[in-house]
Amino acid sequence: MWVRAAIASGSSWHLGSHPNDALDAGNVMGGGIPALRVAPGRLWVDLSCDTLDVDIHGGATAGQGIFGKVDAVTCTVRLADPDGIYDPLWSGGPFQYGGHSRLVPGVPVEVFAEVVNPSDSSVQQFPIFTGTADSWGEDWVPHPWQREATLIASDPTKTWARYDKPEQPAVGAGETVQQRVARLVSYFGWSGTVEDPTPGASVRTLAATTLAQPGWELLNRTMDDELGAVYFTPSGDLRWINREASTNQPTPRITLGCATVQTGAHDILVDATPQKFDLQLRNDVWGARTGGTAQHALSQGSMDHFGPYPYQRTDLGLADDAQALTWAQFVVSLYAFPQIGVDNVTMLPAIDPASWTVWSTVLSWVLFTDVAHIAWAPPDLPDHVITGDFRVVGVQHTISRARWSVTWQTLALRALSLSGIVWTLGPHANDRLDAGMVMA
Repeated sequence: MWVRAAIASGSSWHLGSHPNDALDAGNVMGGGIPALRVAPGRLWVDLSCDTLDVDIHGGATAGQGIFGKVDAVTCTVRLADPDGIYDPLWSGGPFQYGGHSRLVPGVPVEVFAEVVNPSDSSVQQFPIFTGTADSWGEDWVPHPWQREATLIASDPTKTWARYDKPEQPAVGAGETVQQRVARLVSYFGWSGTVEDPTPGASVRTLAATTLAQPGWELLNRTMDDELGAVYFTPSGDLRWINREASTNQPTPRITLGCATVQTGAHDILVDATPQKFDLQLRNDVWGARTGGTAQHALSQGSMDHFGPYPYQRTDLGLADDAQALTWAQFVVSLYAFPQIGVDNVTMLPAIDPASWTVWSTVLSWVLFTDVAHIAWAPPDLPDHVITGDFRVVGVQHTISRARWSVTWQTLALRALSLSGIVWTLGPHANDRLDAGMVMA
């Protein structure tokens, strides 16, 4: 794993020894780390050897399902700093110029990993985080060996959250979701890369907009109408998915669990949390566009079984009432009946005998669209088999020098199934009575 920041050394270049020179033969410009993405005019400084631990966390809250909003990805790096070089208050350190520290917010920060294929020694490189620094900090301590610095960074979501311009004359009536995203990117002057929509172009059309809200809110309002999601990838690109991604069922990329339950499963799970399906249950849905007529969709069967779980929106930005009705019907089709699943899973890829293949899969995972499969049974209850598919909507990397765990926030693609005991007459190993099985 590599951690680097684009903080140019502040001392002027010169020949000969210098207090900020870490070598014996004078200053050396530049670093020797591999370049994942080349930024012209940037001098990348390798922080990897000083890194004690890294925590990267972002994505959507799984419990909110299709209504979840993707949070900014944050990256917290703890650095060993016995010489105080990462202290932003030190005016004489190597990362200052003209008496001012260059350890400031806005400094580009990248974290990426390399996976080596043991069969041919080829190296795959995977971005894990791309963003800019929010803060550099260092507590004052009495001894050099206690000194640590903390770098906190976040992805371009924060840039879009800051975009805010005065209200404009209404524009964009009848344009598609893809055209609206392109309009917002152009309007706010964002120069990054926008990935093509997944799994394909949207057919939804939108009402005019006055562009009166902040940029990130406008993007998410567009995704509310689409019933999709928008976020920034680990390489810093803007990616959005359309409504059909919620019902798409691709072949799982990886199976997690017990090889005794399913051949080929990777036994790397160390924790899982059951999903609270009632947070997503919706069986009585009203949807109305601004200035339109409220449209209603419900599932009577769900209401009879679970009771009413209403939901309404009165500010949709869709172009017509027919699309508002389709919006409500889609929500009911997804959430009228609960899907039992897991809210999150935590894994340790390094404990797999073929960990390099697991790492390649986990580090190249695509949120919202890639699917994983669970196949697991407790060692003492081999008939207590739990299986199911899920998609990943959020990820956390917790990295130290001794351990790297990955936690996925998950949504059930197909309900988890529990295969176990069928009803029998007569005594049975799982019977708690003396006279045979009794059903509730």
